[in-house]
Amino acid sequence: MLKLLLLAVLFPSGASAAQGPLDLGNINFSAITAFQSPAARAVAVPYRLDEPDGDRYFNAYMLKAVSYLYANYGLKGYDISSILTHDIVYHTFGTLTARHPPLTMCVAAQMEVILTAFRLYAEETGDYSVYEYLPKRSFEGLRVTDLKGHIWVNHAFKAYGTADALINFGMGERRLFEDLKPGDFVNINRTTRTGHAVTFLDFINDKGEIQPEYNDTVVGFKYFSSQGRKEEGLGGFDFRYAVFSSFGCPEMPYKRDCNVIYSTDQVYLNTGVMLSPKYWTHVMPAEDPAAGETVFNRSYFNGLTTDD
Repeated sequence: MLKLLLLAVLFPSGASAAQGPLDLGNINFSAITAFQSPAARAVAVPYRLDEPDGDRYFNAYMLKAVSYLYANYGLKGYDISSILTHDIVYHTFGTLTARHPPLTMCVAAQMEVILTAFRLYAEETGDYSVYEYLPKRSFEGLRVTDLKGHIWVNHAFKAYGTADALINFGMGERRLFEDLKPGDFVNINRTTRTGHAVTFLDFINDKGEIQPEYNDTVVGFKYFSSQGRKEEGLGGFDFRYAVFSSFGCPEMPYKRDCNVIYSTDQVYLNTGVMLSPKYWTHVMPAEDPAAGETVFNRSYFNGLTTDD
């Protein structure tokens, strides 16, 4: 089933006070067009979700989470030392406390997308078992048995990105770059020896035009994450057009992220998809005191993209 979700129109901060809340469980073209786009938001390109595999994948909730986070916490500022734009209640198990909200950074942004998708799914379906799969501490600690320790990237854990993290905890599958769908996860590496963790939205050509699937005009992809500057309006949750290094750095409709390395090696271009909760396998990393804890590479994930 094809869904069109317009970025920056779900829960728009600039919408009229007379407008009622948008029902996330009933997104359609009429519901979207009934909302006014806030004038300050620069990107209003639709992205698409095809669901040939029924309910196997969690992409629909990932995209709802992206829309919610951008509308409510977009462009609040980027900071490498900050985690989560706001405190997040982990059902009945306590609260994940934000560090320096509303600022956040890239790997934390992907964790927040996942946690927001959990909440939207649970509220919509009444299934709160998503909070029982992993303890709250798994989103706080950095050990081999903590999901956060894998999302933060640790080669010793065989975790080169968010996709690997989900696979390692029985919550995801590998999906090659050419097969990516909106709502999948990508960790990129650049020729400038920096990297980034992002949510994939669409393939793009050299003019930034959305491509419904991978083809020979694709030069990169559009993504959602936290990047940019610390000042509000100049960084935080936002969108970028990633361009592979072999295509240079062509003009795009919005801010660019150039010099991205294309590779079939998951070490350099880490890609995958999150499964729906009923398909989670309960495969978990074993406790290993000798593995230590993840140390976040602050210089590698510096948050700066081409047009920042």
